[in-house]
Amino acid sequence: MALDARKQELLALVVRAHIATGSPVSSSVIAGKFGRRLSSATVRNEMASLQEAGYLHQPHTSAGRTPTGKAYEFYAQEIALRGHLSQADQKWINRNLAGGRADAETLLSRAPHVLGELCHGVGLVLVPPLASTALDQVRFLALDGQRLLAVVVTRAGLIRDKLVHTRVRLRPDELARMNTYLNQNFRGWTLAAIRAEMERRVAAERSDFLRLALQLCCETFQPRPEAGALHLEGVAHLTEQVEGIAPEEWRELLQALEEKERLAQLLADCVESPEQPLRVVIGLERVSPAMKNFALIGARYGRGEHHSGSLGLLGRTRMDYDRAVNAVAYVAHFLDRVITEN
Repeated sequence: MALDARKQELLALVVRAHIATGSPVSSSVIAGKFGRRLSSATVRNEMASLQEAGYLHQPHTSAGRTPTGKAYEFYAQEIALRGHLSQADQKWINRNLAGGRADAETLLSRAPHVLGELCHGVGLVLVPPLASTALDQVRFLALDGQRLLAVVVTRAGLIRDKLVHTRVRLRPDELARMNTYLNQNFRGWTLAAIRAEMERRVAAERSDFLRLALQLCCETFQPRPEAGALHLEGVAHLTEQVEGIAPEEWRELLQALEEKERLAQLLADCVESPEQPLRVVIGLERVSPAMKNFALIGARYGRGEHHSGSLGLLGRTRMDYDRAVNAVAYVAHFLDRVITEN
């Protein structure tokens, strides 16, 4: 059912009232908020219609109604996003996120803490695997024996290093030549694409130099099957929101947060939906049954060739969406700007 303007306003009032009180919301409370614009009978009919459409739930026939997951999702994406983050919250984020430095590496390390603290939830940042990032430059540095240090700088401004064990000892002049060759030919390419192109060139040219370069690329840019590295902060905030959670469910919740893989994949899905810059998922049973009453707000950061990953906020379903949704969108935009400038 498409919601007309009146139903949207009424649903928003129910969601906000339930978030504030945690109790079922009666039609008389909503009618009072409309003043003389709507009669109590009209409000009751509209709430009944929203219940039939799956947006509201009535625990008992004599009780008020509570929002369903469908209502929270609609409110978060269609109503909360129309608002704006307060100036006070924007200033707080700017001060605590940048902290005198505005490089991508610093921002990514601070973003989960900032989101978790501001919204009293768990802040999340997903950094994609090295193989899927775009190269700015790479340097291979000889250590000892057949060990090298590969230092990769991505187009997003992130620095990643990896210890590489080679099959043969490479001379300093060979490493210098490889550094020059890769940086001149493949700046802006993803590391996975570099490896594929090197395989094609080796097959076409049969050069000993290219063969050694390909071998080094294969050992350095191995593709990784996981969604990426997930960093999270603010789990302690969940202890403030565990009413109604049995001890066993609490243990399952902590285990799911510790294992991270399913949560990382859920956040990675935000990247796969370019038509939706921000995504809200209500009810996280696919991560863990203990998360059925939790919600995830996720957003992409980085655009075009600077595309990097996703970030988000995890919290109880009954959260302050007006603040949380716009905070996630604001931090994602902040990262966009810094990464693009880099």
